[in-house]
Amino acid sequence: MAYLRVYEPLAAFPVGERAEWEGWLARNPEGATLAREQAVALRALVAVPPIAVPENEERVAYVMRTGEEGPLLCPWQSRLRSWLALTELRAVHGDGGVRLYWPQAVLDRADSEYDRWWAEDPEALPHILTSSWQIPIRWLVLFGQEDGVAGEGHSLCFRTAMSSARKRCARGLRVLKRALGAGPLVEAVETLGMWLEEFHPRSVVELDYGGLMGLLVAQGAVGAEEREGGVVMDCSVRYVAEGLAALAEGDDAAVTSAYLRYRVKWDAVRLLARAN
Repeated sequence: MAYLRVYEPLAAFPVGERAEWEGWLARNPEGATLAREQAVALRALVAVPPIAVPENEERVAYVMRTGEEGPLLCPWQSRLRSWLALTELRAVHGDGGVRLYWPQAVLDRADSEYDRWWAEDPEALPHILTSSWQIPIRWLVLFGQEDGVAGEGHSLCFRTAMSSARKRCARGLRVLKRALGAGPLVEAVETLGMWLEEFHPRSVVELDYGGLMGLLVAQGAVGAEEREGGVVMDCSVRYVAEGLAALAEGDDAAVTSAYLRYRVKWDAVRLLARAN
């Protein structure tokens, strides 16, 4: 699972909510961890009956300290993200497929709670987007290869200022519209840009490869050029940037080459989704 996160300054939150976050930060200066979030999700799945949506929204966030304007927060928003995940599962597997995971009574309760919650806060949006078996091309548009930060083990993150992410998204969208016209990729990048516009301009955008970097390594999808200096990196961001540049110049051969390098790398991981 990979994650695209937006970290906002405290000033972005309403006064009452800001005070709650300040109190939480005083008790949790380092913020939450991915391991904790995954443990909470696992407990929900193995509960009897399984929990589709948490009963209460826990005030928890990832914290980033830039040393410039104080801490930046990326709230978990577990309830909202669970409701959105249910919607996506239904779109892929239908109601019958979703009932394989949760009893109908659990789903009915989740739906009614979502309706009540949405009526009270129709403008809420998630600070975290997720992807199961690949890093989507639209996410990679937001970053430069220089934004990569290698973590412990095989982990990898890309981080950039919101202003840079918006500029790259807008530039990529212009190139795609001129070259391709309307289509799924153009729509996906446009929707992503609209999502970014909803956040504070001094936010930071982070792409966390989560467990996918380990899968890339295990599948032999990390080349020698991505292991220089003993640091394991991924060049998918560079491939997408090169592809966009070639598209802007009308170099079809270079576009195809960049796309195939991205596709071959991630096909090695996507095959695992269908493995027994």
